[in-house]
Amino acid sequence: MTRVAVTDKAHKGSTYTFSVATEGKPYLLSVVYKGTDYPSTTSFNGFDEPLDVRPPAENDVLDARRLSGG
Repeated sequence: MTRVAVTDKAHKGSTYTFSVATEGKPYLLSVVYKGTDYPSTTSFNGFDEPLDVRPPAENDVLDARRLSGG
């Protein structure tokens, strides 16, 4: 695994650290953000696995036009 740190110039003192797999395909494994306001970590997995994506049921969809009276 390789880590690459990037400084966020827009937010002084903030950094992103990207972890990338170096064996096999170079997948992005995680992104760690350390900022002045908050830290966060996003991890990735399940590469090359099928993804079962389906639209939501009609009764689970919100029609924003109805909220605004349109």
